[in-house]
Amino acid sequence: MKSLRDTIDSGKTGQIFKLSGGGSMDQTEREERLMASLRQLVGCEEGRSCMAASRGELCLLMHLKRQSGFVLPSELSEAMSVSTARIARLLNTLEDRDLVRRSMDLSDRRKIVVKLTEAGEKYLEAVYERTHKRASAVVDALGAEDTEAFIRIAEKIADISRSLSAEEAGEQESDMQRIKGGTT
Repeated sequence: MKSLRDTIDSGKTGQIFKLSGGGSMDQTEREERLMASLRQLVGCEEGRSCMAASRGELCLLMHLKRQSGFVLPSELSEAMSVSTARIARLLNTLEDRDLVRRSMDLSDRRKIVVKLTEAGEKYLEAVYERTHKRASAVVDALGAEDTEAFIRIAEKIADISRSLSAEEAGEQESDMQRIKGGTT
């Protein structure tokens, strides 16, 4: 059986790792390949449905785990930057799978609170173990130098993305003010 390292070295890990024409890429190809690589990393390749994490389920479960207690759905909505309607749908799905439990807030009976169930805890432990095992295999296959280079580049991409998001938020606010003020 071939190791992951052998597969990477042989270039049989998928089209994404093959340079077209054997040379360097132009800007458009780099952009397209970067986006395709990122889709592969998060499991959203063409023809496949995105994994649970991209639908917000895993994010919601991890947030509940970090809070280690009861959380209001509105707090989940704010923390995850999604609508309360989206949170309600996520909670319905997760509650059907017995991963979360909703109950009445004992201090204010008008409010509903959410808590991770024991099954939810075990599910997160299993996800962590699988993720850790997979990350370990990737690090072993890449080697220390390539892993550290990837981490450095990924962190740089995240920083750039955050900066761009902040700029876009400012531009959107300016646009809204111009629209409300009647100027363009």
